[in-house]
Amino acid sequence: MSLTPVELFTPQLPFVSHSSAFRIAAYQDSDFARYTQPLPDKLSRAVAKRKAEYLAGRHCASQALKTLGLPHTIVASADSRAPVWPDGIQGTITHTQELAMAMVSDDPSVLGLGIDLERKMTDKQEQELQKQILAKEEQAAFEQLSQEQTSPLTLIFSAKESIFKALYPVVQRFFGFEAACLNDFSHNQLHFTLTETLHETLPQGTQISVYYQLNDELVLTECCLRAGR
Repeated sequence: MSLTPVELFTPQLPFVSHSSAFRIAAYQDSDFARYTQPLPDKLSRAVAKRKAEYLAGRHCASQALKTLGLPHTIVASADSRAPVWPDGIQGTITHTQELAMAMVSDDPSVLGLGIDLERKMTDKQEQELQKQILAKEEQAAFEQLSQEQTSPLTLIFSAKESIFKALYPVVQRFFGFEAACLNDFSHNQLHFTLTETLHETLPQGTQISVYYQLNDELVLTECCLRAGR
């Protein structure tokens, strides 16, 4: 399996990123050695799709860290499955249907990063999944967003994934989509309010903004949690 560098989007956050395309059908376990990445024991019996996505994501992470000036670095997984970054580094990994991307920062003010790539849902999927992703309080903002953007539910779903990733290094526990409520948006950002206190530094009512962009097939969202925001 080849991991081919691609430029999917130009990220809006000012941090180093790396993206790759790959073909799951071409995956072999020997690809981990080819790209100098360890195959974790817990993935030894996983299906090829899971292994290929993991390898692609970790390769992107290593390449992004190399751009920051670090030597070849292995990004392991914690028991929570969250990536374990080197000291002084915050980062995030995403993959969807044979595409992977990682973003990293050594800015000490950055407490967490979250990016998420998603294939756009079909109109039918968006209709069927609304109740699982949207709270009643988000309906008005969602309807406004749907008048201006295609795939509005995909955007919100992706943004909430990015919020979870960005906040997790501080919160250190699982929280659901209902913890963030969409209240406004602009041409390139979605604005959310936390509906519950997730941490003493992230009380109920905290405002979280997420950058977004779309192309014909994909959505990319980006979230950064900074100290003293």
